[in-house]
Amino acid sequence: MELFNVLAALGRRLPPASHIQGIVTHGGEATNIVPALAEGRFGLCAATTGALDDLAGQLATSAEGVALATGTTVTVERVTIRYEHFRDSGPLSDRFAVHLDRAGIRLGPPADGVYLGSSDIGNVSARVPAIHPFVAILDEDGSDHTPEFAEAGVSERARRVLRAATEALACTAVDVLRDPAPREQAWRPYG
Repeated sequence: MELFNVLAALGRRLPPASHIQGIVTHGGEATNIVPALAEGRFGLCAATTGALDDLAGQLATSAEGVALATGTTVTVERVTIRYEHFRDSGPLSDRFAVHLDRAGIRLGPPADGVYLGSSDIGNVSARVPAIHPFVAILDEDGSDHTPEFAEAGVSERARRVLRAATEALACTAVDVLRDPAPREQAWRPYG
């Protein structure tokens, strides 16, 4: 449990897009003894791949410090793949925005705090041009992890917005397939 205390203190110093979440996956068999083995699983998120690597280092250092302080040993290992940060393709996003605009929907800049630091689209975007547009189906700001979002997901507004976004994505794909210029622009950073 000491590691959770250290990580709580660490969490107050992290950049806004970085956080560590953890659970105890094995903590012993009885309440009145110190277990011979305790295990936990931690999820780390950060805005960039470099910041994620730094965060993983801080987690390992914290775990090693707690082990040293308590006279125990620790093993830290990655159990899943690392998700890289998302790299937006400006040329493809611009084309998508033009097509979405024809449907009367303006694509604005991402809201503050919106990042894609824990999604496999980051790994894809490190290798090929990619976009990950967000479209609003709620009438006001809100989270996608709420009953209000679930209700909005079956609304007429959601159908209209998602139909327009789907058409804009399809038109963007047609642009890239038919004309080498946007394809070359999108691939230029991957040189």
